[in-house]
Amino acid sequence: MKLVLDATTKTITAVMSGAATTTNPDFTVAYADNNGTTFTEGSNDGALNGTSSVTVCSAPAASTRRVINSITIENKDTAAVTVTIIYDNNGTLRNIAKVTLAVGDTWTTDGTYDTNGNLKTVAGSVPVANIANGTQGYILTAGSTSPQWSPIAGGIF
Repeated sequence: MKLVLDATTKTITAVMSGAATTTNPDFTVAYADNNGTTFTEGSNDGALNGTSSVTVCSAPAASTRRVINSITIENKDTAAVTVTIIYDNNGTLRNIAKVTLAVGDTWTTDGTYDTNGNLKTVAGSVPVANIANGTQGYILTAGSTSPQWSPIAGGIF
């Protein structure tokens, strides 16, 4: 998933549901700015700060589109943490994701990974129990007014 900030009033922030037990989660962001004539890559990194909102990606300059290629948030705490990632359009807040990260988990704009790098969920919270190793997972199937969870086996989609 890529995100686009196309105004000086749009940012991406993150906030925890409570204080960390020992260590706040770290974040990294990779993006590219395009003003129509110049293409410039950039990045940002830091740590979240409990229930205080942290800007993980600031707004672009005037007449510039900032395309966010990736965001990662890693739980380095000794306990699970809940993090909400928010699209802030001049004070109008829209949740991108709200995720509870176990110790060592990393949320990315592509999905959530455990401490060993195994995919836990695809972006959006679809459970996939380590299908790379042939164990069973689930995908959401549409086609009715109430979508049903359907099993998949061996990573075959």
